[in-house]
Amino acid sequence: MNATAHTPPAPDNSLSGARAWFAEKGLSRRRGHRMIGGVAGAFARRYEIHPLVARVVAFATLLSTPLPYIALWVLMPFED
Repeated sequence: MNATAHTPPAPDNSLSGARAWFAEKGLSRRRGHRMIGGVAGAFARRYEIHPLVARVVAFATLLSTPLPYIALWVLMPFED
């Protein structure tokens, strides 16, 4: 009796794989009407919060630790 187990596909650990994951989760930056890269706007649309609140949180993040914001800026894809 030979049973084969189904193994899930290996995750794509490339930059395009990360951008695909963000796009799948609904986090993508718009090309127009963006401030400081569009990361705050993407979170505001995804989680249905006011853009001003998202921008204030993003600005506080930039002042305290800019690395997570910069990483999100690089990893989030543009909206098609």
